Amino acid sequence: MKIINETAENIPNKIVNNSYIIDGNALVITKGKSGYAVNTEELEKLILNDLTNFKIEKEEINIPIFIKEPDKIDIEKIHTEIYKEAKDAYYTKDPFTIYPHSIGMDFNISLEEAKSLLNNNEDIVKIPLKITTPNITTNKIGTEAFPDLLATYSTTFSTSNTNRTTNIKLSSNKINGVVLMPGEEFSYNKVVGQRTARAGFKAAAAYVSGKVVNEIGGGICQVSSTLYNTALRANLEIVKRSNHRFSTGYVPLSTDATVSWGGPEFIFKNSRKYPIKIVSTVTGGKIKVDIYGCKEEVEYDVTIQSVTLQTIPMKTEYRTNTSLPAGARKTVQKGHPGYKSRAYRILKLNGKVISKQLLSTDTYAQLPTIIEKN
Repeated sequence: MKIINETAENIPNKIVNNSYIIDGNALVITKGKSGYAVNTEELEKLILNDLTNFKIEKEEINIPIFIKEPDKIDIEKIHTEIYKEAKDAYYTKDPFTIYPHSIGMDFNISLEEAKSLLNNNEDIVKIPLKITTPNITTNKIGTEAFPDLLATYSTTFSTSNTNRTTNIKLSSNKINGVVLMPGEEFSYNKVVGQRTARAGFKAAAAYVSGKVVNEIGGGICQVSSTLYNTALRANLEIVKRSNHRFSTGYVPLSTDATVSWGGPEFIFKNSRKYPIKIVSTVTGGKIKVDIYGCKEEVEYDVTIQSVTLQTIPMKTEYRTNTSLPAGARKTVQKGHPGYKSRAYRILKLNGKVISKQLLSTDTYAQLPTIIEKN
């Protein structure tokens, strides 16, 4: 009965059972603690008895509880549950199927050593793991397993900003070669990871709180936006996408995809029948993202339409700077108008429009021009 299960879950000071998780190269076991547990069989009898002999004046039932100890940790059982051998990825042609690789996992110490660790008085025990990578991972199967170019899109940037160029190349390399099985989701933040100096990212121009400032990882949104446009044209399902606060200039309005660590995220799903592979390259001042896979029985011609609904006039802000010569002026930020816009994905078959999907309606704030004067 639902009420019995809820009661057992919500009693105060209840028993805490043993648990474990895989955290990187370690198996982390959290030891349980004794506590109260509900005698569910007895409670069910009490409830059924009260329902059978219903008395309107009776308003409460004494819940039968007892002190329960957590089960003894069975390290051999846990080892059996986590152990797996590394397996190479491969594919078959008839029928066409890709079998993804499997990472191998085992204790990096003997079972006796693991049992010894459990005998200490610590509430949390960490057992080192041995992770084995197969020789052929899914992203290295080869282009023959992804014979068809499903979609492509490219954007351009200035290579004069070396820090921004570095960030673009790093994030492009991170997404390059990623393979998604049918139904699998791609998270840009998860794949690219946190943008830090340790990870090699540089400080470059980015929009922060209505201003253009230097920020670690500036420029990576151009890669996410380029990927977004490719995913749209491959007719993939978009799970999460947000527009920038200001228009970007490197893609049409409402076709950008901003990302930030701990903030906006770009996620799409492989909603096709077969696996797909992302190929991202940076050559000179051009980012090109291709998505390869296997064409289905029916393939649509995909068109993305950007529509400007309203232009928001740009403002000019004047600020006093006494360090400038008298009468002098200095432009410290070049602005641009804001916009309200929409984007549609149009599917055609044999030249006939099959559907017109509204992707988003977005608002981009105007970025003011800031002029200092004295």
